[in-house]
Amino acid sequence: MPDNTQHVTVVASFHLKEEHLDAILPVMTACITASRQEATNLFYTCRRDLNDPLHFVFIEQWQSVAAIHEHEKQPHFLAMKTAFEKGMEGSPTVTMLEDVSAFS
Repeated sequence: MPDNTQHVTVVASFHLKEEHLDAILPVMTACITASRQEATNLFYTCRRDLNDPLHFVFIEQWQSVAAIHEHEKQPHFLAMKTAFEKGMEGSPTVTMLEDVSAFS
């Protein structure tokens, strides 16, 4: 687990069910917009796979692990999480990354 004082990059990859796509996209967009306004957020975006339009990848950077935990309590994140409960295919793959330049 990364040091709580270090910037943390999160990469979350997941697939949506086609029948839920139209309902979930506005919820995702609202979460992206609101997350970018959080004081501890450094970068927040979501990309869709050009070869698989149901595959999405969130790329985020936060000031710390604690900031991520606070983000996960926000209404916009919780609304997206609720939408994903019905509309996500399988489980997401979430990776938390630390900058290797911090080791030098």
